[in-house]
Amino acid sequence: MNRRQHLTFFIIISLSCIIKSSAQILIGNSSCNEIEEASIYGCSWGGINWAKTYDLSSFGINNNEELVLTSGEIGLDWVGTWDVNIRFNIYEIDANFPNSFSETDLIGSSQVVPVPYYGQNNPQIITVNFDTPILIGSNISLILVEVEQLSSLSSGAVAFAGNIPANGSLSWFRSENSGCPPSTYTSTVDLGYPDANFHITVSGATNNINDPFTLNFSNDCTSTFREFQLNNTSNINSIQWDFGDPASGVNNNSTFTSPTHDFSSPGQYSITATITQTNGTTYIINETISVAEPPIAHPINDIHECENTIGSGISSNFDTSSIESQVLNGQTGVIVSYYDQNGNVLPNPLPNPFTNTQPNSQIIIARVSNSSDLCCFTETSFNLIADPLPNIAQIDDMLSCDIDEDGFTIFDLTNVPIELVNGQSNFTVELFDSNDIIISTANYIDFVNLTANQDYIKAIVTNSFTNCSSETNLNLVVSDNPEANQLQIIYGCDDNNDGVSEYFETSNIESQVLNGQTGMTVSYFDQSGNQLSSPLPNPFTNSNLFNELITVRVTDNNSTCFTETTLQLQTVTQPSINQPDNLYACNQSNGYAEFDTSNIETQIIGNQTGLTIQFYDSDNNALPSPLPVLFQNTEPFSQTINVRVEDASNPICYSETSFDLIVNDLPEINLEEEYFICNLEPSISLNINSDFNTYNWLFEDGTLISNTYSAEIIEEGNYFLMVTKIENGITCENSFEFNLIRSVLPEIQQVNYGELGNNYIEIIAAGDGDFEYSIDGLNYQESNYFQNIQGGTYVVFVRDKDGCGQDSEEVTIIDYPKFFTPNNDGYNDFWQIKGISNFPDSKILIFNRYGKLLTQLSYNDLGWNGFYNGKKMMSSDYWFRANLGNGLIFSGHFALKR
Repeated sequence: MNRRQHLTFFIIISLSCIIKSSAQILIGNSSCNEIEEASIYGCSWGGINWAKTYDLSSFGINNNEELVLTSGEIGLDWVGTWDVNIRFNIYEIDANFPNSFSETDLIGSSQVVPVPYYGQNNPQIITVNFDTPILIGSNISLILVEVEQLSSLSSGAVAFAGNIPANGSLSWFRSENSGCPPSTYTSTVDLGYPDANFHITVSGATNNINDPFTLNFSNDCTSTFREFQLNNTSNINSIQWDFGDPASGVNNNSTFTSPTHDFSSPGQYSITATITQTNGTTYIINETISVAEPPIAHPINDIHECENTIGSGISSNFDTSSIESQVLNGQTGVIVSYYDQNGNVLPNPLPNPFTNTQPNSQIIIARVSNSSDLCCFTETSFNLIADPLPNIAQIDDMLSCDIDEDGFTIFDLTNVPIELVNGQSNFTVELFDSNDIIISTANYIDFVNLTANQDYIKAIVTNSFTNCSSETNLNLVVSDNPEANQLQIIYGCDDNNDGVSEYFETSNIESQVLNGQTGMTVSYFDQSGNQLSSPLPNPFTNSNLFNELITVRVTDNNSTCFTETTLQLQTVTQPSINQPDNLYACNQSNGYAEFDTSNIETQIIGNQTGLTIQFYDSDNNALPSPLPVLFQNTEPFSQTINVRVEDASNPICYSETSFDLIVNDLPEINLEEEYFICNLEPSISLNINSDFNTYNWLFEDGTLISNTYSAEIIEEGNYFLMVTKIENGITCENSFEFNLIRSVLPEIQQVNYGELGNNYIEIIAAGDGDFEYSIDGLNYQESNYFQNIQGGTYVVFVRDKDGCGQDSEEVTIIDYPKFFTPNNDGYNDFWQIKGISNFPDSKILIFNRYGKLLTQLSYNDLGWNGFYNGKKMMSSDYWFRANLGNGLIFSGHFALKR
């Protein structure tokens, strides 16, 4: 799986670098080169190889020298979380690489080295010191230095190679991971990543296979001082050094085995060492070295620019055009590079204009390096300072009233600069009109807008020290005056004609004068200009007699613009009315009656004219005006009628009164609709309320029976009573009809009954009274039917509930018990047919279950006691046969229980 990663720059800062000449050598680019962002991918699970090719002759190694590699370096941008392992492999290659590449040409490999995790934007150089040096023979001229990331079982085993600036050499890439091409070495250019130039180097020492001596020397760019030494000091008889620096005088020569020399000036010097061995053999070593002083990084002035937006601390206007000339100050043969305060590489040259990434102040480091030795450099720094813009206070739109309603008015701008600066010092303020023409301070107090209804001015606030400016626009709003709608005259009733009314209705004034406008305040002023309470009291009392003018002002809450109108209060004399009498009428039905209203208006207003009378019920519902001559009340028994009398020319001034419609109850006759008396009684006496005014008791034939509150009623038939009562000045009449009934004595016509288990008695009686019935003469009931009774002889009764006579008759119910218990406890000790005592000719035969006659009973016997021939009979069922002697014969059985 490919992982594409944009990598950050890696910077190595060093003031000195030891480069070994002759015996010690670096194959590749110096580590002083910056490692920049790489654009090539990494692979999950590893299995990839990064490589560089090197011609050893380019590094001064000839075919008399062999190379022993002891360490290697690779620049990695970031390393995955788990199991990243690398090793260096050295291959011999030829001019046909990569086509001729073969893993069989491996010269040697380092040990496997784990690389710990480090995150993105933290590139590092990984150095591997070889546990076993790798020997490259003197016959090898082309090598491939490969860094292998070993395959892993972890998908997090991924690494990304950094790169160095392009230097004309190719970098090579191949993968042993099937999911991450290519599988053969391909240049990063051919892969489509031309900027991917890997930092891969190896270091070691050379050995001259022919000469016993090699020369080593230091190369410190901080001074012209150098140290020299031989790799082999044995068997030396003498040594003569010539430093090629005649200007140094006697110091140009030395006989020390490891001398030092301070060269007189920078430049190229030819060094000669003449060595005489103890055996007399002489060797001459020649080496050319460069002696250079470090370049100078001249001071750079801090750059100030105004921030783009208030509070951002960021400016995109830094001018970097003079930075390089300042830092070099005429130097040549040097390279300038730039870094931020965290060591991240910045573009070279710096963009112009430049935008700071650190708010307010950002440090930029400028490095001046020797072009022939990038490790030889000096640095200086300068600041990019984003000066803050003036912080302008926010000012609300300016409002001014349009007095003449032409869209133009005067604005006072005097306080605008003061409000914008809001107490800050060292600021200047300039105001410009909407045509971008500066406004003279003399015109601040009476500035007139240029555009009708709404205009604006521009304000520029400048910091006197930094010359940074902020600008803002201030809207000038020509505010329309609110509308004060015309108000109608308000009339108030003057109830005593003194010119003062306490009844002016003011509740609708505000809604009328505003007529839907919102955001307004309404205020009131009397004729002397004194402000009145707002809203006005309701009701309002005038203070100027008869007629008063009040000024009503409508003010816009936003603009404070206002318009005024007047309100006229005028008193009107209240109509004079009389209290009418209540009206009375006799109840015609359920509390309703018709009332004579023909004189009601005359009672209220007399002979006055120009008045309007209106009538209302108690719920203020309008009634016919005038009322009908015969008016029926709409509320039963008692109803209040409200009266409003208005001045026809000014209805708002009115007087009110009321009267009641009262329904007199009819005289109440407390009689029954029917009266019952026995034929044996001569008459019935009736009485009613004695408070009535007249009484007339009439029989059905028209005969007057009585004219008082009582009457003696004799004859059976219909009667009619008429009474009158005078109340509230009117006579109310009521009548009642009733009936007298003489009852016939009750007579039993028939008694129906059932026996032998289905026992009941039903009494059939004749008569026109209200009867009740009994079978014992004590307990009576309204029903003539009695059920579930025991056998025996009964006297049944029927009687009139009103005591008008009774009748009776005897009846016998034959029945027998279904068992008896002859144990002398006083209960059920004998068995006998109930009711048999009324049948003297009766005979009863009792048998056992085998049909043997046990005893014979007559009508007056107490009954069978359960004995036979003086012996107790056993508990069992027994049979009987009864003959009542009247033709009725029946039989049955019963149980004897002991």
